[in-house]
Amino acid sequence: MPARKILFLLFSDDACRQNHALRYALDLHEKGHAVKLILEGPATRMVSALGAPDSATGALLRRASAAGLVAGACGRASSGCASDDPTHKVADVARSAGVRLLADLDGHAGIEPYVREGYELVVL
Repeated sequence: MPARKILFLLFSDDACRQNHALRYALDLHEKGHAVKLILEGPATRMVSALGAPDSATGALLRRASAAGLVAGACGRASSGCASDDPTHKVADVARSAGVRLLADLDGHAGIEPYVREGYELVVL
């Protein structure tokens, strides 16, 4: 079977859904599929977990990021969401962590380039 292209759009702030989305993305990638992940809405707060050494979500997100799976986080959502540290916006944490802020759809993360490239969408 030929490799597939999968784009995960992760909106959920539920840790179980986040962990599963990351596990699915990593598993598909390791099995030869093209995988990308966009953090949207409340899920943009996940970038705070990148610096948390004891966080299961952080460990999975670091693996996904190192594998080049994290396309970025929605610029608009990241600018409106507080990180785990309420004195910092998610956008600030994302920039510090090297997570791209996606803003090609009126400030939001656009999916059209992925659709054009044949990616299947999975929304969690």
